[in-house]
Amino acid sequence: MSETALLFLEKSTIFLLVISLAVFSWSALSSRSLRKFQFQMSIFVIIWVVGEIIRFLQEEKIFTIFGMGDLGTVLHTVAMIFFSLMLWIRFYYSRRSGKLMIEMK
Repeated sequence: MSETALLFLEKSTIFLLVISLAVFSWSALSSRSLRKFQFQMSIFVIIWVVGEIIRFLQEEKIFTIFGMGDLGTVLHTVAMIFFSLMLWIRFYYSRRSGKLMIEMK
């Protein structure tokens, strides 16, 4: 791949991350219930994308937050913990009630 194409892809990353943040924020707000799988997955992706945006901005030396050079990594870890807990709790309640883990329309 040419250097120009790689530079374009590298610089368009932040734009694509902001678009995905907007889409998943809208998805979370439109789900209207904290218990819906759509809302929970949207929150997971929002945390993940915010971590990626912060990591990108720190790599580009645009800003750092109070000297925390690894805040993006911390948010990625928080997203993974949230995702794991979400799945375990959904699994526990589905087994206990005999229902499916996700809503079926």
